[in-house]
Amino acid sequence: MQQLLRRMTPIRRKSADEEALGKVDIHQQVIYSKRHEFIQILFNIKSEDVAKFPGIESYCDYLEREAFRPLTDPSFDSVWGLVPYTNPKEVTDRWDWTLAVIQAIGSEETEISIHDILQRLRVRGGDHSAVLDQCKDKSSFYIAIFGVLCWSSMVARPNMIFTDNAARNLTCLLPHGSRSTKDTNIHSLSSRHMRPIPFIFRPFKLQHWGDQSGERPHGESWDGDSLYKASLSIYSLRYFGHVTIQWVDTISEHLRFNPANRRLSLFRFPTFCALLAVHGGNVCAAIQSISEQVDPLFPEDRDQCCVSLEQEVLISYRLLFGQDGMSRKVAQDEICRLKKTHPDQRVDTMLLDLCGRKYKHGSLWWRTYDTVLQNYPSEMWPVTCQTMKGHLLESDVYSARNDFPRLGTRLLKLQQFNLRQRPSKLVDLWRDRRNPLQWYTFWAVVIVGGVANILAALQLLVAIVELQTSF
Repeated sequence: MQQLLRRMTPIRRKSADEEALGKVDIHQQVIYSKRHEFIQILFNIKSEDVAKFPGIESYCDYLEREAFRPLTDPSFDSVWGLVPYTNPKEVTDRWDWTLAVIQAIGSEETEISIHDILQRLRVRGGDHSAVLDQCKDKSSFYIAIFGVLCWSSMVARPNMIFTDNAARNLTCLLPHGSRSTKDTNIHSLSSRHMRPIPFIFRPFKLQHWGDQSGERPHGESWDGDSLYKASLSIYSLRYFGHVTIQWVDTISEHLRFNPANRRLSLFRFPTFCALLAVHGGNVCAAIQSISEQVDPLFPEDRDQCCVSLEQEVLISYRLLFGQDGMSRKVAQDEICRLKKTHPDQRVDTMLLDLCGRKYKHGSLWWRTYDTVLQNYPSEMWPVTCQTMKGHLLESDVYSARNDFPRLGTRLLKLQQFNLRQRPSKLVDLWRDRRNPLQWYTFWAVVIVGGVANILAALQLLVAIVELQTSF
């Protein structure tokens, strides 16, 4: 009998372990379905379309493990009364709140306010809406809705946690490396939550993009708008300018450069930009209005522009990393560092493709193209960087006005900074190809002049020999 019990005991333990694993698998499946439901609602696409962009999982990882964390703060306890939740609150509960807000926004209305969204949540909450009537201070609800709007558009990082002395307002965190000023936009909850969503995000344009309109005459041509691959490749920026990379979570911070610490900010979720470039027309009007309000272009320029901000971001990865072998090696190192910085989050697979793949292989006589980059939707690339068949067209020189109407100003500043750096060693003269025309001219003079001097020395030597033999 004892032997029989001994034999049965491991079997029971094994079945208990399997049951625990089964619960974990079910929990992961629930989270996975919540993720895909959110992406489907946000971009109004089908599940098979989501499967074509596997890199979006890294964006969902960021939301779960980083962006949603403030929602678990005790100051937001009242919010959870509007949605079913467990105690302690889990990741699925945070997805439920995000999904509830996205569904309450609707698809067609642009003039909807945060107060309107809260009222719709109240109606959908049914029996759970009583918590809203009992709560006198509704600032937690407004800020939690404001956070979902920021995460869904990725134009800014919401400020969710406030100190005891600070009033709770609708504010965004400053871009990385920026200093707070007296003109920092603070929106009082007493009035702003009643206004349409576009009016809430409009002041954040100056905070994240600066006054770019004052950097060039409105409606006039750009002077010196050529962007050279040789001077903007990350290898050149690192070798001559000692530029370092900081991976950021908002599109508006992409290509921000701080010359004081030589730090370049790069957006780390290109798949999110790809979905906006391909399916951006399906995004609900309220979310679209947020991106339009923070767009650095004038409305009249935006109507005439054939390139979207998301397309500029995507092609900028190729300009910085993809068109140079040494830069692709730097990309591998930077992506490895990104993995170590965020060990609990996956790296966007599209980031690996855009930064680490060589598009063209072979010479003029035989040439092949990377199939992964070719299989991406043609809507990802700007019209100015496409072939007649819709494939990616890479160049050694880009136009800041046509290829990068929004990010061109930042790229020009970055290029000017790199061109001001001077080589310190003789070998640097050979590696310095930041200005191709100057590089070719310099070495043509060196080679032609060197050959001419050698021929002159040989002529002089022959003349001396002939002179000596004549005596």
